[in-house]
Amino acid sequence: MRHREFLIDPNDATLEFYETLDEEYARSLCVNHFDIPQECISKIKCYDDIFKVYLVHSRRYFNEDWYVNLSRLEQVS
Repeated sequence: MRHREFLIDPNDATLEFYETLDEEYARSLCVNHFDIPQECISKIKCYDDIFKVYLVHSRRYFNEDWYVNLSRLEQVS
């Protein structure tokens, strides 16, 4: 099944340290670390120590490397 929502834990050792989790930091991670194109991000919701990225409804990115890598995360919702 194709997912359009991904739950991401920014406390991963491979990611930059952050003091406060906010939408700007989460969007930066999505674009710079996970290589998600800006136009594919519908919205981002931040929680205490995780965030959820919602992708636009489209089939065109299902075979893209960045999407496949996101799908491999253990935190996929």
